[in-house]
Amino acid sequence: MASTASIRPGRPVHFHMPLFPCFQLLDTAGPLDILNVCSQFSETADITLTLLAATLDPVPVKPIPPVNANYRFDVAGKYLSEKVNITFNQSLVPDLTFSEYLLALNSSSIAEKDGGKYKPIDVLIIPGGIGTRLDRLYPPQPGSKEPSRVSNIQETKEFILNVAPYIRHSIITVCTGSHVLAQTGLLDGRSATTNSGRFDLVASQRPQVKWLRNRRWVRSLPRGKVPDVGDSNSDVDNEMKVQPDLEIWTSAGITAGMDITLEFIAEYFGGMDFARSTARILEYEWTGDGGETAC
Repeated sequence: MASTASIRPGRPVHFHMPLFPCFQLLDTAGPLDILNVCSQFSETADITLTLLAATLDPVPVKPIPPVNANYRFDVAGKYLSEKVNITFNQSLVPDLTFSEYLLALNSSSIAEKDGGKYKPIDVLIIPGGIGTRLDRLYPPQPGSKEPSRVSNIQETKEFILNVAPYIRHSIITVCTGSHVLAQTGLLDGRSATTNSGRFDLVASQRPQVKWLRNRRWVRSLPRGKVPDVGDSNSDVDNEMKVQPDLEIWTSAGITAGMDITLEFIAEYFGGMDFARSTARILEYEWTGDGGETAC
């Protein structure tokens, strides 16, 4: 595999977002529309976006398996209704699969060149949603009557772990996207927040994280040492390490993803005036406070 990231760009350019079924639409649409506006300004016209998923099938906001999938979703007790309305649903179409991108890492195909299919990851944006806590039920294994149960975000967690050493600048999570990141172990010892309505459950499942309650967003600054993620308390066994100079930004629920994105572009794309002008274009009443910078 290609060498890990060694250059931390002053201004990040290449944004990547991993998707999973039943993601929260505004977790993605809010931050991405802010970046869409930024991409229209001459000084930030070079930013790029890559959407990734396990397959190239459109990724739905509802727990709807792809046509050829051999699993169903366990929605009992975790969804608003056990009968999923599939007639009202939105989907995003990924640009690449997780495996395609990882293969490109292995073959050193990641390049800065304009028009290239594979871009280095400056910023990884992780959305949340009900899909972060759903399980997939696969047909029973031989000799068993019970279906096999696998986390809906298992593929996403494995992808994050594999690309973490190659992220050159920051990770941004929205809502329970911090829950996804926490389950990989990459948030251990770092300050973070999450959806206020899910705070107690998320915090209890990964106490190694310095969870901060009632924060609109939290910016965890780089530190000198990051622990191994493949510890006995992690549900993913991997010895890779996130880059020690990586910033991790986490937000509270849903609309807070817009706040954290505006804070991020204020920091790296042109200051508060730039961010405020972007918010005004979107007619978004952004206060520019409610966050915290920590370790």
